[in-house]
Amino acid sequence: MPTIIILSPDADGFELAKDRFEESIVDGFGAQAASLVPRAGDESPVDVAARIDRPGEPAFQIFHFRTGDSISTDGTDEQAVEVMLWARSILPDDPGGRIWAVDEAYNGHVELRTGMTKDDIEASRVDHAVDPPELLQTPRECTR
Repeated sequence: MPTIIILSPDADGFELAKDRFEESIVDGFGAQAASLVPRAGDESPVDVAARIDRPGEPAFQIFHFRTGDSISTDGTDEQAVEVMLWARSILPDDPGGRIWAVDEAYNGHVELRTGMTKDDIEASRVDHAVDPPELLQTPRECTR
């Protein structure tokens, strides 16, 4: 599974403070959140990572970026979907822009909306090779 990054293609769509991330990890994943590890040094774009350990499945991590404008995960497909749903649930209903989950190669995205289910995520994947997104918004045009 490639790394999944949750971000906004819009200037102000995603904002998640480190403290909110840390408390939400504990609330969302409980005892399965085995550790919250600060990343070493200011040179790293990640300021904290949570490791999720569950019996019978591979451990995975969720990373909070120092800028507060994205998080990522390195889990399986199922774990990535769980992280997408969790991340969307801790953000405001109207975050001020779109929230996307993209693969690290930016081959596609899913727009994460409040109240989505796993089936909604699977049904709404956009392949950028088939339907490339317009990322820049101007006052006169509406983008996806």
